[in-house]
Amino acid sequence: MDNELLLMKLIQTLQLFSEFSEKDFSGRYGNLNMNEVHAIDYIGRTEYANVTKITQHLQITKGAVTKITKRLMNSGYISSYKREENRKEKYFRLTNEGMDIFTIHGKVHMESVERDKQIFELFNEDEKDVIARFLDTLKDDIEYKLKNAGDI
Repeated sequence: MDNELLLMKLIQTLQLFSEFSEKDFSGRYGNLNMNEVHAIDYIGRTEYANVTKITQHLQITKGAVTKITKRLMNSGYISSYKREENRKEKYFRLTNEGMDIFTIHGKVHMESVERDKQIFELFNEDEKDVIARFLDTLKDDIEYKLKNAGDI
């Protein structure tokens, strides 16, 4: 198959994936963005979640996490607290509204894993190895381009 045709198929697929994700996401989570939902999910699964832990998990800046947690607190999805043994550090927990989003996100994740794993059943192990190698190469290329975006 022609390389240009493969590239076009990839671009079309990524555009459709992006469109689907956006529609599906806003339909389920309303005014929350993806980082906010993933922060809620992480806080729901983590004991003593704080800005540092959330930053490491989401792989975004501390400033971005601070903004996210502030928005989530103002919207009533999370609350903050301090522990007796560390009065300086601020920790986060889910409110009832946050637990609702946490529960929905868990169900959506499980549904999508079940739905999407059927795609891979169409391929044998050798084909899956080629797909995995392609995806690793693509991921590395995109990470390189992001890292050097100002230089390219």
